[in-house]
Amino acid sequence: MASEDCFIVDAFVNTSEPVNFIIRLLYSSFDGISPFELTNNWTGERLTFRQIDKYNWLLVRCPIVREEDKWAKWEKEAIQWKLYPPEWNYITVNFQDSDIGDGMVETNEGPSEEEPAE
Repeated sequence: MASEDCFIVDAFVNTSEPVNFIIRLLYSSFDGISPFELTNNWTGERLTFRQIDKYNWLLVRCPIVREEDKWAKWEKEAIQWKLYPPEWNYITVNFQDSDIGDGMVETNEGPSEEEPAE
């Protein structure tokens, strides 16, 4: 999948509302999604996705014209956040939870029967 096909890219280029964020993603590979930088002239923003090291990536949505010193500081802080114990402004989402759904297909197979109305 090319970066252009990524749902995040599509959402960004079609939005008309500005939202700024810095997200650090931990993963070694994003299956063909390569680093990119896009601009949205409607919102006056840019969206960048870049690899910091083997496991760390940054997804940054910020103004096209930004205070570089301030944003560089925030990006550096995001890269340096400790995983454990978590920072106060830290959210963990784990997509590698291998036991989600185990056994549920068998348990929930078939239509459920409604109780007859009295």
